[in-house]
Amino acid sequence: MNLNQGWKLRLAVLSTLIKDAPAKPGRTMLMKLAYLLQIVKGVPLGYRFELYNYGPYDPTLLSDLSHAVTLKAVRSETVRFQSGYRYEYTTNGKGHDALCREAADSLTRYTPDLNWALEKFGNESASRLELITTIIFAEREMQRKRQQRLYDELCKRVKRIKPHFTDETIAGTVDELATAELIAIDAD
Repeated sequence: MNLNQGWKLRLAVLSTLIKDAPAKPGRTMLMKLAYLLQIVKGVPLGYRFELYNYGPYDPTLLSDLSHAVTLKAVRSETVRFQSGYRYEYTTNGKGHDALCREAADSLTRYTPDLNWALEKFGNESASRLELITTIIFAEREMQRKRQQRLYDELCKRVKRIKPHFTDETIAGTVDELATAELIAIDAD
């Protein structure tokens, strides 16, 4: 896949996630869904995710969202509330359709993966997606370093990264992800 095709696929994927999401997604949700698509499902988005404040992050995704807005495929709205603000995204019919036509071959191939991400994670809160993707990130990092992926060690690592989550919440989410076979835990 050449660079131009990769860029078109990324924009089409983001626009499709926005269009098909059960509620208006924000930046965190889109970042985490893209992470899951690339890392778990192997969709070749070309992002280079690193751990940041809210879990796996690549600033290129925010740039891609800005490009989608410039191309009038996506609309961005700043929503203010008492403790701050967030961005919410919607699609712009003609622009979205044109963008998806440009990447139709690749997008069609990955439609089942997009549906999977939205069905499994589309109703999750940004906070829960932060935890889910951080656990997957930590487990994949252990795998990459050829470290044993022991349950207790994975929970401890995630707790060090995300101390605001309780031990019980982390352990329960690790259990869920292992049961869903989204992470692998080595036997003691």
